[in-house]
Amino acid sequence: MNSKECSQLLLSTGRLLSSTVCLCASLMLAGCSVFGPTTHTETAVIESAPSALDPGPAPQPAAPEPVLDTLGLVAYAASMQGKPYRTAGDSPDEGFDCSGLVQHVFGRFDMYLPRNAASMAAALPEVPFDALQAADLLFFNTQGGPYSHVGIYLGDGRFVHAPSPRTGRVIISPVSNRYWRNRITAARRPQPTAFASISEP
Repeated sequence: MNSKECSQLLLSTGRLLSSTVCLCASLMLAGCSVFGPTTHTETAVIESAPSALDPGPAPQPAAPEPVLDTLGLVAYAASMQGKPYRTAGDSPDEGFDCSGLVQHVFGRFDMYLPRNAASMAAALPEVPFDALQAADLLFFNTQGGPYSHVGIYLGDGRFVHAPSPRTGRVIISPVSNRYWRNRITAARRPQPTAFASISEP
């Protein structure tokens, strides 16, 4: 190969390299125009997207269960001692029958029990006699039915009740009294949550 041919070859190679460089530069500029900078809108979307690690709002604490003021209820029930007996009575001023007394006392503590003794026994959970607590209800068979009389247990073996027109008043009696011991039939435990669906009579 003579010197003239070598010169032509070098010139062709240089032109090819120059064309290649121009082509690469054009592709790079085109790429920048296609994949331009992130716009403000895109940035806002990215920033507003929830994080996978975000736990979300904290759960609300559960509402506390209502608690019966047992000491207050028992003290109030005992304070009814001496109030007059009245058939179908349910107030301290007019007098009480047995279920009227129970309903009135528990109503003062926002618990609205059924009006008669049998309905109370049917609505409330049973309690064994060896597990009695203050404010439990005691039921007796005094008129041929297992739930014909009801009183409020005060603790220490005593209960408050409105026995009959013959007695004539609300009294406190020992459960160990032979008459009541031979007639007791059941015990029930009123719970505040058990009466969410029972409306005030």
